Amino acid sequence: MNATHIGPSNHDDELRSALRDLVDDASLPGLDTHLDVVRGRTRRRRAAKKVALGATTLCVAGALGVAAITLPQGVRPTPVAPAESPSPSAIPTQTSASPTFPAGIDATALACQQPAPIPTGDDLPAHLSVGVPALTAQTAGSVTAPVLLRFDGDARLRYADSATGAYIVTQGGVIVSSPLPAAETTGEATPAPGSSATWELELASSASCDPTTTQPSPLPAGDYEVFALHRFPLTGYSALRADGTWDEETTGALFDGWLVAEPVPLTIAPEPDPVTPAQEPVVVRDAIGADTSAVFAALRRAATTGAPVSLDLFAHTPLTDGPAGVRTLTIEPNTETGGRPRTTSDDGWSLELHGGALVPDDLQDWESFSRLLGTFTATFDGSGAKPIITLQEIVGATPVAPPPALEDRAVCSAFESSLNGTGEVSAIAQADVVALAADPARAVDSSVYREIKARWIASPRVWWAIQSSAETIRNWHLGGDAIMGACGGYWSH
Repeated sequence: MNATHIGPSNHDDELRSALRDLVDDASLPGLDTHLDVVRGRTRRRRAAKKVALGATTLCVAGALGVAAITLPQGVRPTPVAPAESPSPSAIPTQTSASPTFPAGIDATALACQQPAPIPTGDDLPAHLSVGVPALTAQTAGSVTAPVLLRFDGDARLRYADSATGAYIVTQGGVIVSSPLPAAETTGEATPAPGSSATWELELASSASCDPTTTQPSPLPAGDYEVFALHRFPLTGYSALRADGTWDEETTGALFDGWLVAEPVPLTIAPEPDPVTPAQEPVVVRDAIGADTSAVFAALRRAATTGAPVSLDLFAHTPLTDGPAGVRTLTIEPNTETGGRPRTTSDDGWSLELHGGALVPDDLQDWESFSRLLGTFTATFDGSGAKPIITLQEIVGATPVAPPPALEDRAVCSAFESSLNGTGEVSAIAQADVVALAADPARAVDSSVYREIKARWIASPRVWWAIQSSAETIRNWHLGGDAIMGACGGYWSH
């Protein structure tokens, strides 16, 4: 110990101060008297330092004793036992508490017809959320949404990971679709503290809770809620201490259940009305002759398939006007077929037209024809004595092509010139009459019919005349003057 010399006056003052502090704390009276006694004794023993110091200690003890004797009984201080130093074994050591987590939500609680689950919260070190505020899908459709899995920054985790993309759909607080995947582990995951993972959730707007079938059925249109899910079997946990170090890892089955995100509204919209693919129109461009099987079959096919009819029909038979602008074309039975097979159309049928255009003939003094134009829907009625095909105009429909201009005048004039020795129109027409008369097939089945029609249809008058002449030859083996009736009005006289 190093000692430092202290002068008399200083020593007295320090002693006085120490004793005053002790006595003031006890509120003792008569302090100055006792201090004078102590000071006198101390001066007499100042010669020897060690003796003086020991004497001073003794005098202090004596002074305290005298003070104690002279103090009134009611103000004597109570002795205080010296404080005991704690033993090293009694000092508590810092230990980490074992982590506790809530009970897990299992697959049973996420099954069909169960109540909607409560989303998991901050009492777990992992958090699931959906990255969009709402979803919309059509019945029997699907929609995707981003999902975020976020881990706390003050915890080291270890868990058995599994496939992503799980979800349930609820309506009115009840699970109506629960397409949970099998509980299969894809490996152990040890995410870094504060990290995250994302994936796309693909949601099918179908219900897996229909008790009548094992196959998913479309969810009806309406309002639902979607809960994103992810299995989180936690097997290791270590918390970050305040000093930046990590607790020892706690292992075991710490949490075994599903993370559940906050629900997202889902609107299932009804499927739009099915749109029938646009069908190619059935083009009926012909002149009504004795064999009407080709025209009849085309109109009946349109009625069966629902395809529109693009009509450009040249008829020698007069039309009957009915109420509300309905026109009726009546096809009389064909009693003579010249040996070819008979068809339904040979027994007669009717064509009713609702709307469309009627172009009158410009040669009223000779054979009179009518041209029927328009785009129609077709219906077929075979319940009566004769079939009836009804054509209803499609208002606003765009024709396949503008009606072609007729070439009757030009073809008839060329025919006349060839009769007078200029050109071959007459010879070609005569050859086609003979070929058509010799063909035993019905018009609907005949390639000869289609070929000859394509050659002459630009002049429906001449095409009608060729059909009529061929029918006369087939039935009576005689020629006819149908070309005169068709073209005579254009010839010079």
